[in-house]
Amino acid sequence: MPEMPARLIWSLSNSGIGTTITATGNSGAWQTPGVPPWTPNYLSAVDLRFVEDVWLTVAVGGSVTGTTPTLTVSLNVFDDKGHLFNAYAFSSGGILTASVLTAQVSLGKHGSAASAYIVFPEWGQVSWTIGGTATPTFPGTEISLYGR
Repeated sequence: MPEMPARLIWSLSNSGIGTTITATGNSGAWQTPGVPPWTPNYLSAVDLRFVEDVWLTVAVGGSVTGTTPTLTVSLNVFDDKGHLFNAYAFSSGGILTASVLTAQVSLGKHGSAASAYIVFPEWGQVSWTIGGTATPTFPGTEISLYGR
């Protein structure tokens, strides 16, 4: 059986390419059936039903401002009742230098390390948390989640 091709599952560019992040946020909450727009099943914006591996990337395209700014990006998952669990998180604290403004992690059946071997439930959420003082901003930020 041939390998499944990689595909984009979720991207921050849906809110505009090169988004400036100034506050904590996420890809969306758990939805229950019947919540407009009509959904026949429980779901979230991050559909993990047909993937066994994901690649989570973060790129910041401009000069970060603030005092000791940090950007922590997480892949969270929902159980069948909508309870949110943190599957994996990484902090940008080590990536915010003059030359390196990217971070990535592979998760799933073929994770990048034993701590990244994860069995995915059906639905997930990408979230980001801003830290630091003096109004940290992360201009030109793109967060993407690919799966296969």
